[in-house]
Amino acid sequence: KAADGDQSKWSQVFHSVVWSDRVTAKKRMGCSPYFAVTGTHPILPLDVVEATWLAPPPDAVLSTTDLVARRAIALQKRSEQLATINSKVYEARREAARRFKQEHQYTIKDFDFQRGDLVLLRNTAIEKALNRKMRARYLGPMVVIPRNRGGAYLIAELDGTLFNRPIAAFRVIPYLPRRSIHFDLSNVDVTLERLREMEQSDSWGDDDDALVEPPDDAEGVPDKED
Repeated sequence: KAADGDQSKWSQVFHSVVWSDRVTAKKRMGCSPYFAVTGTHPILPLDVVEATWLAPPPDAVLSTTDLVARRAIALQKRSEQLATINSKVYEARREAARRFKQEHQYTIKDFDFQRGDLVLLRNTAIEKALNRKMRARYLGPMVVIPRNRGGAYLIAELDGTLFNRPIAAFRVIPYLPRRSIHFDLSNVDVTLERLREMEQSDSWGDDDDALVEPPDDAEGVPDKED
């Protein structure tokens, strides 16, 4: 059964059948031979997706022989089965992404800021803090320099001080100024070579927990005397 009825291929499936037999619980023992020897349940090299798709669900109660055969087939991880799994999972992911985009089309926004635009930054460092109510939710205004290859923004203070790492796009929201300003790259405090290097980065950005200093009386902060 594990060789699809071709007895000439018994040697190719022998290892999988023995493996399956050793990890399958026996009625007379109440556990698998593997558990009887080691005292632990076996961990099979199958992830959630593979365990779901490598064998179709049974139509009725299986015999022990059929159970061992089905598990042996799953352990073989046949290439055609893995290809089918990959295609099904890929299509499911694409469909889930399309459905999510459609359901949230009015809330998902890509502002696509350009160089010189004034923006605010979400202060993600305090979003999980217990005292966040009385602290600044946004930082800024700041100015966009360029956008790197990964989609994150290079942000600078209004005096030209450039952040040392890119800021994730979800943290950047528009600042509505009364009038626009002209910001030249010569105002940035780094060289053009360093700026070009940061533009070529594939980083998606990272939260900067150091943007907000914790209060002196914050829990877990030792006193200077200690």
